[in-house]
Amino acid sequence: MSSSRDCNDKYISSITLENLKDRAVTVFAIYLRVGHNYYVEVENFEAKPLILKSYETHQQDYGPIQFYGINTNRINLNNLLNDHKVKKCLVLSTADGKYVVPSSIRMWNPVGDFFRNHLTAVVHPVHTTYKEKYIGENIKYVIEFIGENDSSEVIPIHPEDCRLKMFRNFNLTQESLESRSSLTAYLEEQMKTGTLVCKKFLVHDLEGWKARTAEFYTGKTFDAKYYGPLKYHFLGRLLTWYSDWKLKQENAKRRVKQRGT
Repeated sequence: MSSSRDCNDKYISSITLENLKDRAVTVFAIYLRVGHNYYVEVENFEAKPLILKSYETHQQDYGPIQFYGINTNRINLNNLLNDHKVKKCLVLSTADGKYVVPSSIRMWNPVGDFFRNHLTAVVHPVHTTYKEKYIGENIKYVIEFIGENDSSEVIPIHPEDCRLKMFRNFNLTQESLESRSSLTAYLEEQMKTGTLVCKKFLVHDLEGWKARTAEFYTGKTFDAKYYGPLKYHFLGRLLTWYSDWKLKQENAKRRVKQRGT
């Protein structure tokens, strides 16, 4: 469930179904049952039934809604959706009839491990992409070639690509890779001589892109250290306990100080 400034109602933003049976299941509709009597239709597959193969998982995302409707009226479900005492569960319309999903899928996240052991670290790959093309750290330029039928081809350029056979009828030179303007001029010359055939092309210098992607990571770069099982499980939990105890002491002193003022 999610809420958004785009709408006034809480709504289902994501559904994950996992078929734990050793046979396929045909699903005609997914409902969220709120309380005992409200069935919120999440998705209807009657026109094209969803067939979950054995041990297959189905995941679907949804966006904000305008409102909830019942017959010709609007209905406000926020009070029930926000009430944790009101039971909510998924109910499926299947080829075998009504099926109440027994529980939520138990998803794991390492962030939970971090709060129990501060030596746990969650590392995120930082990507730069252009039109679904992943651009590595060592790439200097991206060239997008537009064909006569408006088809697009994205080519990443490495500083040492002047040594490789990148194109069929010509090679890049070291001078052409010195700047975006020099590469643009070089490719324009190839178009004039007919060795480069395309409708147009775009040259992107990646320095600005990579700077915007990395602007959040302002700290230092350090090498990862290996922690053995004894150090991680024993020392890590001991340090976590001490860190949590120290934080509680600081919060207690801060509350006493606030009451005194």
